[in-house]
Amino acid sequence: MRPIFIFLFVSLCTFVYGQIPDSLSKKVDAIFAEYDKTNSPGCALAILKDGKIIYKRGYGMSNMEYNIAITPTSIFHIASISKQFSAAAIVRLSLEGKLNLNDDIRKYIPEVPDFGHKITFNNLIHHTSGIRDQWVLQFLAGWRYNGDLITEKDILDMLARQKALNFLPGEEYLYCNTGFTLAAVAVKRITGVSLRDYADSVFFKPLGMTNTHFHSDHAEITPNRTSAYSKDNKGIWKISIPVFDNYGATSLFTTIEDLAKWDENFYTKKVGGDAFINLMQITGELNNKTPQTYASGLIVSNYKGHKTVGHSGSDAGYRSNIIRFPDEHFSVVILANLASINPSSLSYKVADLFLKGKNIQPAAFKADSNIVKGWAGDYFDMSTQSVRKLDYNNGKLSVGITELIAIYNSSTELIATGNSSFNIPNSLSTLTFTGDSSNAQLELFTEGEGRSTYKKVNKIKLPSAKLEEYKGIFYSSELDTKYEVFIKDSSLLVKRPRYDDLKLEPLLKDIFTGNFNIQFKRNKKEQIEGFFLSAGRVRNLYFEKISAKL
Repeated sequence: MRPIFIFLFVSLCTFVYGQIPDSLSKKVDAIFAEYDKTNSPGCALAILKDGKIIYKRGYGMSNMEYNIAITPTSIFHIASISKQFSAAAIVRLSLEGKLNLNDDIRKYIPEVPDFGHKITFNNLIHHTSGIRDQWVLQFLAGWRYNGDLITEKDILDMLARQKALNFLPGEEYLYCNTGFTLAAVAVKRITGVSLRDYADSVFFKPLGMTNTHFHSDHAEITPNRTSAYSKDNKGIWKISIPVFDNYGATSLFTTIEDLAKWDENFYTKKVGGDAFINLMQITGELNNKTPQTYASGLIVSNYKGHKTVGHSGSDAGYRSNIIRFPDEHFSVVILANLASINPSSLSYKVADLFLKGKNIQPAAFKADSNIVKGWAGDYFDMSTQSVRKLDYNNGKLSVGITELIAIYNSSTELIATGNSSFNIPNSLSTLTFTGDSSNAQLELFTEGEGRSTYKKVNKIKLPSAKLEEYKGIFYSSELDTKYEVFIKDSSLLVKRPRYDDLKLEPLLKDIFTGNFNIQFKRNKKEQIEGFFLSAGRVRNLYFEKISAKL
């Protein structure tokens, strides 16, 4: 039986606009103490209440080479928070009658291949298009995500070569950056001006967002722009700034003060009016009527019984989060230039300080360690060709949460709600196990996304002699890229353009796993003729064997 959560009525503290009590500001500052240094990057914070910024501060350094501190006027690349502005342009144009959200996107973007199924603007802005993700495709083709200049044309050229979708439009939710790049392209072709110019005239100037723009040229000089940083494996600071000449999915430059003006427009409706604001916050649904939590570049959810609307972002060393509590007219905005920071978690910690009372939590469930440790192991979903690895350490079960391009690679401890049911902290995801430790099945459910089923597998072992048949040179016309599969030290490895060789481990018959998963394809003579590669937001990308000789 699932625990019952009982929530007390929660309201915000009273305070004077423009300031908060000194005792409260010290508690806020304490949350960011580890970043409030002259030798570390950090973040800018704005706390908003009833249309006013009641607290704003910078923590850490905007530029470590010139010893420039972060201030509330510092400009940040906000990564995927950009998506709500691209979606806003599409929504605005639909209300003006210049497009229909159920239009086939090929009407405006014929470069998108005809996959035999209509893909609509609704699919794009709700991540249900089935289109493969641009960043993963570029990575698999040998592009360096954080180092190479990637243009809009590069993305369109890659998309034009695709021969299949991840799934039929509307059948699933799968986060896809490509959809919002396409939205930017569509805006330009419909209006005759770039998304940058359109957003500036329709949204930014009317709202007084004078320090906000879509950054369409990586070499453009932007005064007061922050640099971003990450640490290498030796603990040395490195500059970590994306090199993009594409935008829509990302690349909005702004400040916490300007985002406060955008946030307030969801209440005043100064720009767009009721119809625009309402449509922006309507969540989508899948073909089978499963409701989503994703609206137009916005995630509509809840936190401790409060409705929330927000989004986060992550590119190179930049991190960002904006979370709005609409019923309380209260928001928290955090923009950061440090790869290791977690603005989402910090936002909730700040919000907790401004909530009176606390939700009553159930007593922590004391799980039976003999049962829980049996769930550890490798789980495989044949339909999506994805692997989940669960570990048991120090009495806790944890799940690996990874992204191929290393934005997030971590192991997260699960919260037990029963001996076979668990929650992922700060998420809408639950894991439920059935069966026993030897033949377990894992159901992963995420609100607004649906269910995935994984079966526990025992990894097979193959001697070098058995690996020989997998060797060869393989070519993907969709990536226009060759991979070389070879054996070294009794292991199967893949040589990829411009990256280190990747070791593959046998998982099941003809299926290998590493940073991505490969399923080899055999002909009628049981000879290897190619393989399908799957990597999270890209599924079943085909490589044809073109040579057995290395």
